[in-house]
Amino acid sequence: EIFQELEKYTNQHKNIYKFKNTPFEDVSSLESKQTFKILKRAVQAREYVKIKFIYEEQEHDNLKSLKLIFMDNNWYIAYVDEDDILKFGRISFIKKVSYATKTTTYQKSNVEKHLNFLDKKLQNSMTLYAKEVKIAKIKAEKNIARYFEKDMKIFLSSQTYKQTLEDGGVVFTLTYTQELEILPFIQRWMPDLIILEPLELKEAYITKLQLSLKNHI
Repeated sequence: EIFQELEKYTNQHKNIYKFKNTPFEDVSSLESKQTFKILKRAVQAREYVKIKFIYEEQEHDNLKSLKLIFMDNNWYIAYVDEDDILKFGRISFIKKVSYATKTTTYQKSNVEKHLNFLDKKLQNSMTLYAKEVKIAKIKAEKNIARYFEKDMKIFLSSQTYKQTLEDGGVVFTLTYTQELEILPFIQRWMPDLIILEPLELKEAYITKLQLSLKNHI
């Protein structure tokens, strides 16, 4: 209903607003797909499901379906596997969803810690559950510093302003559970975001840049 109202509002004021990309996929067409229907029902009823992804041979059984999440321009199902690990499955990569071996429903109290992670710690689809959180210190060069100043809109949920330097640059921090969680963001601002700490993240980024240069020569 929110999406429909937003669409109606922007159509009425098309001389003012223009959305080059819609913030969400067409929910009505998505909900018409059987996979999405089953997952939506499973989330609502706290049912176990069995999922087979197109890139894997085995099926994953007895998954607790927690929530449908739109992030990184894709729909995901957040689920808890039999090892009690929270994972994300891109819905477009799902080949088949079926009833699990367990036919009972799970208790919400059994997934409170996972739901808390989704609400408070999830940054993007590359955020790993139950992994050590590391802190990266980043410098934004003077020519882009205005986008990272205090009280500006943040790009990642863990982004925290630290200080403005004498040379006009801005230092901020990001938390991450694996390099892929923040390196694509840093790469988007290349070469104006500089990794100050930690050393292993800087070295991993340099390796990626060197490989990219090698592939373009």
